[in-house]
Amino acid sequence: MSINIKSNFGPTTKSLGEQGAFRNAMYHSDKDNKRENNKQVSKTNVKDQNTIQNIKSEDLRLLSAKIQGELTNVEEQMSIAQTAGKALIEVEKYLFEINELLLILGNETSCNSAMREADQQELEELIGQINKVADETSYRHKPLLDGSHGVRGVVNGKHLEFIDMLPDSKTSPLKGYEIYVEQQSKRSEICGQIPLTQNMVDNQEILTIEENGILNRYIAKSGDTVDDTFNHLAMWICELEMPIEIVKNENNILHIRHLQYGSDYNFRASSSTAGVISLESDKLTYATPGCNVMGTINSIKCIGHGQFLTVPKDEEDIGGLTVRYTGNELPPECFAGIVSVVQNGFKFIKGNSNYQSNQLSLRNFHASYLGMETENVSGFKSLQNINVLSPQKVKDSIIVLKKSLSEVTEVKDKIESVCYSIIREQMRELQVKFGQKLLTSQIPDHDDNVQALAKKTKSKITQDTFESSKAQAHQNQGNVLSLLK
Repeated sequence: MSINIKSNFGPTTKSLGEQGAFRNAMYHSDKDNKRENNKQVSKTNVKDQNTIQNIKSEDLRLLSAKIQGELTNVEEQMSIAQTAGKALIEVEKYLFEINELLLILGNETSCNSAMREADQQELEELIGQINKVADETSYRHKPLLDGSHGVRGVVNGKHLEFIDMLPDSKTSPLKGYEIYVEQQSKRSEICGQIPLTQNMVDNQEILTIEENGILNRYIAKSGDTVDDTFNHLAMWICELEMPIEIVKNENNILHIRHLQYGSDYNFRASSSTAGVISLESDKLTYATPGCNVMGTINSIKCIGHGQFLTVPKDEEDIGGLTVRYTGNELPPECFAGIVSVVQNGFKFIKGNSNYQSNQLSLRNFHASYLGMETENVSGFKSLQNINVLSPQKVKDSIIVLKKSLSEVTEVKDKIESVCYSIIREQMRELQVKFGQKLLTSQIPDHDDNVQALAKKTKSKITQDTFESSKAQAHQNQGNVLSLLK
């Protein structure tokens, strides 16, 4: 039995060797394609990693710029406060020198006119130094102690004068605060019932005056006219520096009045003839008491002291607002006028919620604006007016100086509070807030430059926290707390 096997291979069919070569070529081609695809994937991954790294680096640079801006702002605040504080230390030094001078003069028993003139010149030089500090203290060419960065007040009304306000007070509404005076201030005084006559003068009328526990007696000179007697009496009072005055009138009625306003000042007087000044002969009679001004500001009942009307310090927004009413009569319908105040103090950045105060108000420290709210016999309205040419003026100068010192010390203490309780705390907050954020950022280990930037930024913040506290405003500020650019 025979088997016939037929094949499909025709004359064009490739040999087995050729088929093997083809398969081998296809295998290598596929391998090359896979290798190329792997290269493309690798390039894509590197590109994505570089993009992420660039984004993180840019975020870090933006964060660094933000830190630099906030730290520079805090440093500028510190420089402003320290510049003002250093100037007030100088002002305080001159005030202490004035105080030393006044105490020495106050203890002197004799008064040499030539020496007093020299002392007066020394006093004026010290006051001039205070004014020089107030005029020249500035930060970046902007004056600090001229009152432009404090509370400023304007009054609209007859016999009204703006005196002072607490440094943390707020700006008043556009309409201001209405002032009503219900009682004008008065001085204690005593007036005789009968006129002084020539016969009384010739009989050597005796007048006795007691003020502040000191008793003085005047004896009229026989032969003087009544007018001469009044003039000599006024000169005698002036020489003794008693804080009283003789009020002249056409009826020759003896009228004696205290120089200071308010209920705190009084005196007694008597005459040898009943009715000339006292109701009974040689019996001291109390003068009619003076009284303080009374009224309201913005419908708030105020404290009166002499001619000064003051809002209680615990009143929100306007506590301590003080005006002076010098009128001798009540204004029509008791409406004295309007006072408007503007708060232009420095606004400093707050720290955390525990630090509420962010305002530094700097009053005018020129001598003409210090010690204004003082009642004194010599009529000194401010530190600028004080002098030492008489014992009474020395006493009154001490009163004005005491008020001036308290005003300077109050602001100086406020500056210290700003510097050490607020600004330094803000520096620590920034150090914690941004420094930790920088070091905990997801920065790749292989990028040494970015890691170095974070470390240097953290180090720079820590280092300059101390250095910024010593920065002086008149130095070139630049970027004292600058970060890596």
